Amino acid sequence: MNYKWKAMITVAMGTMMATMDASITTIAFPELVFVFESDLATVMWVAVAYILVSSSLMLIMGKISDLTGRKRVYACGTAIFTLGMGACAFTQTIDQLIIARIVQALGAAMSISCGTAIVAEAFPPSETGKGMGFLGMSVSAGFILGPIVGGFLLEWLDWRALFYARVPVCIFTLILAIVLLKRDSGNPGKFKLDLLGAFISSCGLFSLIFGLSRLNKFGTTGATVLLYVGGGVLMLVLFVFQERRVVDPLVDISLFRNRIFTLSLGGLFLFFLAVPPYILVMPFYLLEGIQLSPLETGLLMAVVSVVTLIVNPISGSLSDRFGPVWLSTLGAGATATAFLLMLDFDLQTKISTIVIDLVLLGVGVGSFQAPNNSTIMGSVERERLGSASALIATQRQMGISMGMAFSGAIFSAQRSGYFESFLLENMNEKDAFRLSIPPAYHDVLLISVVLTFCVMMLAILSAYGKRKKISTTIP
Repeated sequence: MNYKWKAMITVAMGTMMATMDASITTIAFPELVFVFESDLATVMWVAVAYILVSSSLMLIMGKISDLTGRKRVYACGTAIFTLGMGACAFTQTIDQLIIARIVQALGAAMSISCGTAIVAEAFPPSETGKGMGFLGMSVSAGFILGPIVGGFLLEWLDWRALFYARVPVCIFTLILAIVLLKRDSGNPGKFKLDLLGAFISSCGLFSLIFGLSRLNKFGTTGATVLLYVGGGVLMLVLFVFQERRVVDPLVDISLFRNRIFTLSLGGLFLFFLAVPPYILVMPFYLLEGIQLSPLETGLLMAVVSVVTLIVNPISGSLSDRFGPVWLSTLGAGATATAFLLMLDFDLQTKISTIVIDLVLLGVGVGSFQAPNNSTIMGSVERERLGSASALIATQRQMGISMGMAFSGAIFSAQRSGYFESFLLENMNEKDAFRLSIPPAYHDVLLISVVLTFCVMMLAILSAYGKRKKISTTIP
C-alpha cells in the first residue's frame, strides 16, 4: 500500500474518534444529570471542557509537532486520548468525569493539530485537495456515528459503555500510528514557542466560558459571572498585544486587516455559536419531552450530519463555479429558517416534521461551511494558509464551547421557571417537567435565529470587500 494511504487511514481513524467524542456524550446528558444528581450547567462541562481544552491547545501543539516531529506528537496524543477515555469509564463523580475528559482533550489536541500536516505531507502537491477531502469526510463520519453509536450503547448498556466500548479502537489507532507513520525529526531551530501567548489565551478562554456557564446559578449581574467574563475578555485583549510584539506569534494578527477575512471568520464564529441549541438541548426535547428511546434519538440527531456530509462537497464545487459568498449567505439563511421552524416543536410534533426540519438544517450547515471556509482561505496568501486554517479550527471550537455554556445556562434557568409555573397550576411534577422543555428550548432557539441572521449580514457585507489577498509583510 502506498504511504499516502497508510497515513490517511491512520490520521482519519484518530480524527474520527476525536470528532465522535465531541458528539457522543451530549446524548447521555439527561442520564448523567440523573446518575450524578447534578444540574445541566455542571454536566455540560463533560462536553464543554473537552472542546475548550482541545481548542485552546491546538495552536501550541501544532508548533510543538513542528519542533519535535509530527509522528511522535500524534502517537503520544493518541495514547493520552486512549488513557483518558478508559479513565472516563471508571469515574465515580461528575468532577472526576470532567477531569478525565480534560485528559482526553489534551490527547485530542495533540493528534488533531498535526494530523492534517501528516496527510498534507504524505500526498503529492497535485493531490492535496483529494487528501483534505478524504480527511474532511472522517470529521463528518465522526459526527454521524457519535449520536448513533451513543444511542445504541445507551439503549443496550449504560453511559460508561460510551467510553470503554471504544478503547479497543483507540488502541488499534495507536498501533497504526507507531507502525505505519514515517518518523520525522522536526525543525527545532526554525522558531521559538510563544508559551506566554499560549498561557494567556488558554486562561482567557477558560475564564470566559466558565463565567458564561455560571449564568444559571448567579444571573447576568452576579459578581462571579462578571469577574470571570471580564477577566477572560481582559486576558484575550492582552493576548492580542502579546501576539503583536512577538517575532513568531501563535496567531498572525495582521491577517485581520483584510475585511473579507475578518467578516468571514466572524461569521464562522457566530454560526457555531448558534448551533449548540441543536447539539445540547435537542436531546432533552427528544428523550424527555416526546420520550423517544436513546437509539431513536441518536438516529434523529445523525440526520443533520448525514445531510451535511452530502451537501458539503456539492456546495464546495458550486462555490468554485459561482462564488462562495452567496452560497454561504444561502446556507446561513437556511439554518435560520430551520431554527425558526423548530419554534413550533411541542410534545405532539410528528417525527416526520422533525426529520424535514433537520434535513433543512443539514442543508444550511453544509451550504455554509465549505463556501465560507473557501472565502477565508481564498483571502490570504499561500504562505499564511496554515495560520488561517488554525484560526478556522479555533473559532469553530470556540463558538461551540461558548454556545454550549450560554445555551445550557439559559435552558436550565428557563426550564426551572416554566416548571415552577406549571406546578402553581396544580399540575403533577411529571407532566410539568415534560411541558417545561419545549418553551425553554424555544427561548434558546430565538437567540440562534438572531445569530444566524447576523451571519447572513456578515456574509453579504463580505461580498463588497476588496478582492485582494492579504500582504505577506508582517509589521
